[in-house]
Amino acid sequence: MIDDIHNGLQRRLQLSNGTACELVNFQQAHLDDIYALECEANPFPWSKRNFVDSIASSHICTGVKIGDQWIAQAVFSIASGDAEILIISVDPKWQGQGVASQLLDTMCEILEDYAAEIFLEVRESNEAAIRLYEKCGFNCLGIRPNYYPRKKGREDAHIYGKSLRIG
Repeated sequence: MIDDIHNGLQRRLQLSNGTACELVNFQQAHLDDIYALECEANPFPWSKRNFVDSIASSHICTGVKIGDQWIAQAVFSIASGDAEILIISVDPKWQGQGVASQLLDTMCEILEDYAAEIFLEVRESNEAAIRLYEKCGFNCLGIRPNYYPRKKGREDAHIYGKSLRIG
């Protein structure tokens, strides 16, 4: 049931270094920690209002925790049989340790019951994220010119997609 992924998500994960963590939903009560993580990880972070709106809407708000510490967060949407990754951020101290790939692989597995494909947009300059998405089976489908702000001007977004159901 789709309510389970909005409010009852709970999966154990193990990082490449053996660290045990948990994928769970975040709620309004976690917003300060999630927003602080987002600001630390992203030079152009989502606003706190974006997170408030996502929690209030039908978005799937997830995060990875070790104990009480949030080390990653992601927000997904589902519409018309497709899913989209709206935002994903990993605490810089935990980047490169398999957090994002575990989060993505697990969520793609869960979302295949609700969506046929999943899409995302990524900054053309974010080479680490592009490598991650390609490693996780995403393919570049096109470019959205001048989509993202940067310190001077704007930069293109690369649109990526992945089939969740085969056959």
